[in-house]
Amino acid sequence: MVKVMWALLLLPIVLLVLYFAQRLLFRRLWDENLTVQISFDRDYIFCGEEANLVETIVNNKYLPLPVLEVGFDMSRWVVFQDEENSTVSDMTYRRDVFTTSVRQRITRTLPVRGKKRGYYRIASTTVTSYDFLMTEKQVAHFPQETEFYVLPAHISASHIRIPYSKIMGLLVSRRRVYDDPFEFAGIRDYRRSDPMKYINWKASARGGTLLVNQHDSTLSQKVTVLLDCTGIGSAVTDALNETAISIAAELAERMLADGISVSVISNGIATVDGKMLSTGELTGRNTALYLRRRLAKLECRNDLTPMPQLLRTLHDGAHGSDLYVLISKEQKLPVLPDLEALTEGSDAIWILPEDRNMPERYKLTETSKSVEIVRWEV
Repeated sequence: MVKVMWALLLLPIVLLVLYFAQRLLFRRLWDENLTVQISFDRDYIFCGEEANLVETIVNNKYLPLPVLEVGFDMSRWVVFQDEENSTVSDMTYRRDVFTTSVRQRITRTLPVRGKKRGYYRIASTTVTSYDFLMTEKQVAHFPQETEFYVLPAHISASHIRIPYSKIMGLLVSRRRVYDDPFEFAGIRDYRRSDPMKYINWKASARGGTLLVNQHDSTLSQKVTVLLDCTGIGSAVTDALNETAISIAAELAERMLADGISVSVISNGIATVDGKMLSTGELTGRNTALYLRRRLAKLECRNDLTPMPQLLRTLHDGAHGSDLYVLISKEQKLPVLPDLEALTEGSDAIWILPEDRNMPERYKLTETSKSVEIVRWEV
């Protein structure tokens, strides 16, 4: 009887000791040898395509984690097919719950779709866990270096054929008349004969292939694409801007594949460094992906430099032998006079994305002898 009474008296003490022991043990060891990684199964997709986001949890210790909540924030323009654990507002807030045993690796694959062109990052993951009795919560932040590109949408060959054929037609009679070996002209694909000192390491990292600074151009044909990204907010404006960016990407990729050198200049702002886009001279089909990545980072805004002002700014450094291709939805400001001045009377092309529902009275009616206007209905 006495033994039973002593046992009953000791039991609460033992339970209390065990309770505090497990709390102390869990508090000290729960995040030891625990790794959480968020990644994508590919570096990029084109707008509208699908990829997989992969959550990898490794609990490399002999302490199980009964509840492990992994949370991270991501742009709402990368859409989860399974929205059960997602909350969408200005961002998508994702929370997934796991249970890990000792020395266990868990991989969960979540299908996503790139709804909008862009450059997306996941910088941190918040991990929350509870002790065995679910009485104390522990929180830790795991830094991530997750990058993902949604490239400008592809444009079908039938849609791009007309403006591309007009560009090629004008290029037939054009030849480069000068070379400046002391001026940086752009980048091109690496060749075995190129000195290592000419490798552009930053551009190579972005493009995924070795690219070199080009100082002595032997190209005979060059196209400068002028891309207008002004405006944001309305569905029509956003659609026109995205179409303009896709047109620029598609035309540049086709010209690079055909051996034509291309440079792209835009009043759009890069989301990373806040600078206007100016690629320099690009050559070779392998630079097309580099350009598409640059265009994925391009931000359209209402406070950008107006296209006529940009054209006037470019006038002093213009190359008379270049073929200029303007892609702009601008129908109100006087763009034509500044484009004619930039090209100094030489032929140019203006690709004009416009809303198919726009009343005729609001559409551009000006014409030019040297600038061919190609309308593109959206």
